[in-house]
Amino acid sequence: MPKVAALQFATGTETNENLATCIRMIDAAAARGARLMVLPEFCNRISWYRDREQAWDCALDLQGTFLAAIAERARLHRCYVLINVSLRRREPDITVTSLLYGPTGALLGEADKQSLMGHENDFFTPASRAAGLVDTELGRIGFIACRDGISFEPSRRLALAGADLLCNSLNSFAFDEASLHVRARAAENRLFMIAANKVGPLVPVAELAQVSAMTSIPEALLYGAGESQVVAPDGRPLVAGQRGAEQVVLAELPDRDARLRLSMGALARRKSSLYVGLTQDAVAPSGEAADAIDIALVNPAGEGDAAIERAEALLMSLPDSVALAVLPACFPAVDAARDWERTATLCRAAETRLQEVCRIKGIQVCTSVVEEGVHGWQHLGILLDENGRRMAQPQLHRCSLGLAPAGTALHICDLPWGRVGVLVGDDCLYPELARMAALRGVHCLVAVPGSWPRGQGNMEQNLLLLLAARAAENRVCLVAATRDGQGGIVADLEREFTLMEPWQQRRFDGNINKPLVTPQAGELTVAALHPGAAVNKMISANTHLLRNRAHQSTSYLLPAEAGVPK
Repeated sequence: MPKVAALQFATGTETNENLATCIRMIDAAAARGARLMVLPEFCNRISWYRDREQAWDCALDLQGTFLAAIAERARLHRCYVLINVSLRRREPDITVTSLLYGPTGALLGEADKQSLMGHENDFFTPASRAAGLVDTELGRIGFIACRDGISFEPSRRLALAGADLLCNSLNSFAFDEASLHVRARAAENRLFMIAANKVGPLVPVAELAQVSAMTSIPEALLYGAGESQVVAPDGRPLVAGQRGAEQVVLAELPDRDARLRLSMGALARRKSSLYVGLTQDAVAPSGEAADAIDIALVNPAGEGDAAIERAEALLMSLPDSVALAVLPACFPAVDAARDWERTATLCRAAETRLQEVCRIKGIQVCTSVVEEGVHGWQHLGILLDENGRRMAQPQLHRCSLGLAPAGTALHICDLPWGRVGVLVGDDCLYPELARMAALRGVHCLVAVPGSWPRGQGNMEQNLLLLLAARAAENRVCLVAATRDGQGGIVADLEREFTLMEPWQQRRFDGNINKPLVTPQAGELTVAALHPGAAVNKMISANTHLLRNRAHQSTSYLLPAEAGVPK
């Protein structure tokens, strides 16, 4: 069982001092038996420059003394060292590059950062291709850097290419990076993740006050957030570092074969033919979406006719401010797969009576039903209004109910308050679909997840994590109702989130884009939603969450016959 370590430390403006820190931390991890060490992003210098000339002067040469010393440390300790630095390429190009050195001191692999963040666009050149996968005796190691972990595509590409261990080098002051994005990347791919972040100031100390005034970020929050961690395939950290403290965050992992068994089959139900929409340009969400609405998650007690009657009563009691009510999948049938004919009969009865409620209350209602189609029983989400089905979305992936996929496309629907997409059953587990909906300009995703048998993949434990990540990485509102409340969620958006701009309605609290989550509780949960907030996707200067995503990885998520160059 190999020991792995995330090395958490600060760097400054002096390259030689930063090298000494790197060596000291590598030695400390080696003394504790670490075979693989992951260092933070920008180990050679704080990433803050006057101009491109200074950025070039501070960048490293691949064959220079700094990296030669790191290679020698890997050889000395017979270990693997992953380090991230700014690297000189053909002048004037500088890349943000992760380098993996092996036990002989040889450079085994490298990967340039695909998506740059904010002011990085002023100094660095993004990757021209996706890379970062190396076979070793410890396993097939895939690695990314910081902003590439906010998008799902780079990690997904590595998982599909056979990575059994993911590594992430970070240079971030954002608390939501550790609590949300890092853990979601591990969980959605069912892989262990080693994430190393900085501590200490991320801008020169002498400029902290000036940068704080310019960005409206308190000085105390311009420091690396730390919280380096080793995350398990279910999204839970095995070990996590503190905020603000230099640390070697060490964990012992299962060996390669055991890790492969844990992740086996995790991506087998993907349907790459569905995902060609990932290549489209982002459509800007309409600015005419409602500023605020109320959403209701309704989980009626009982079964059969009693559940339908209870749903009617709960819906009729809703305040007039509620625009959409979401019920669990096939809600009148506790065990939908026990008797398909009975489930379909209950679903038909529920749909008829819910439509009447929509007419009386003037709301929309979303749930899912089982009905007989051309090829047998099928599971589909339905969005109802006073006229009946406003939209029907067949499930696109094989589901835990045992039914085959019934659809071939993701549908979008325009409602009076915004554009929505519906994710049915297990479809909510696939980040590809949420991204495709966002690229088509949705303001809100409505999920009606299935019920997973206990012990199968721990999906009931990390559903809330995955849904919150979908909302954040696409900057869309998201609502989901489940029968037992495990994973039911209203994920609203902060209306202000663009860094480097003045905020009027909130103060920066360390979270850039963490959704405002209201967990489902009891039979009725009502919460506010701000669909109009989904219009703004500029996370920082020159950084749009969708337009500036990791395009270099997208083609690898599609079938070869899609004709997209790789």
